[in-house]
Amino acid sequence: MIGAQISVLEGDNWKTCEEYFKNLKKLGYNTIILRVFHNREDRFHNLVKKSTRKQILEGVYFKTDQAPTISDILTPACKSAQRAGLKLFAWMTTLKSNYARKSRPQVLSFDIKRNRFIREKNLLDPQALENIAFLKQLFKDLAAYPIDGILLQDDLILRHNQGFERTMQGIVPRLKDIYKSPSQLKPYKIRFYRWRRQQALNLQHLANEIFTTCRALKPKLLCAQNVHYELLYNSDWGRDWFACTLESLALSKADYLMIMSYQERIKRELELVTERELSSTMLQLFENGRAHEKERIIFKFETPSLTGSYKQQQKSITTLQESINNARKKGWRDLVLTPCNNLEAANAVTNPATQTGLPARK
Repeated sequence: MIGAQISVLEGDNWKTCEEYFKNLKKLGYNTIILRVFHNREDRFHNLVKKSTRKQILEGVYFKTDQAPTISDILTPACKSAQRAGLKLFAWMTTLKSNYARKSRPQVLSFDIKRNRFIREKNLLDPQALENIAFLKQLFKDLAAYPIDGILLQDDLILRHNQGFERTMQGIVPRLKDIYKSPSQLKPYKIRFYRWRRQQALNLQHLANEIFTTCRALKPKLLCAQNVHYELLYNSDWGRDWFACTLESLALSKADYLMIMSYQERIKRELELVTERELSSTMLQLFENGRAHEKERIIFKFETPSLTGSYKQQQKSITTLQESINNARKKGWRDLVLTPCNNLEAANAVTNPATQTGLPARK
């Protein structure tokens, strides 16, 4: 797969959008991954009418009774992608998808600032049967479209202070049982790690339920899920910060595990000073991937920001090219660039499919 992940369709008519798809094909891409959900802070696809933007602030871009439909962009997108010779993956959110604002079970979290437990208004409880049924129906409606695959957004996670349960005996687990200093939510006790491992298994079970539901309707549908780079770089971080473990990932029924190896973000978050440090870190990430799920992993890279000075732009492009080259050196042939909303971003690297002479997997 050589994929272009599109967060915003910048064309204001379908002729322009389809021309963009055809140009992606010419550049060597074979797949587009299109955002079909819309949170309040997101940019609207340019095809959405201004009047609609004022009426519907959040929702989805396909027809369903489970959430407000902003505009059915997915139907023409499928037709345009097919005419352009591209596969289309629908990129959809999970725990943040309660756009209808119905009274559904919400994640129970401990708010350290307010020193009390709260319900996360915009986060569905992944263990509630009602929510599981809702998500399965939502994705079933999505799978009914003539799409080639689905990609689960990176919100199928629980932070280290999320996912408590309110029972007849009180809140479980108790703060004092998992944190040595409950008021600071750290350091962690042994039971915390057991709790997080179970949460990881529960989250993956939900993902698998979604995949199974979609494949029951469309057996050949390709399924993918986003995975934070931290899990491969330092598995403890993946467990502690996101409730994702190598054990839970091994149980995934996804065809593709898309690692969000965004080079600029990694450089910022790990406070890497030099390009050499970044290169070494990326190589370690690619090497670690070879030991886990090698046949299913696809690394994703972020397109460079084309703002700022010419020198800064060229530096970002060089960083991207080096990151891709390092991935190729470790044997990784598939890749996804994101966000890939225009030709300038899509063409940031020369022919991404064959940059180092390695053929892309179909």
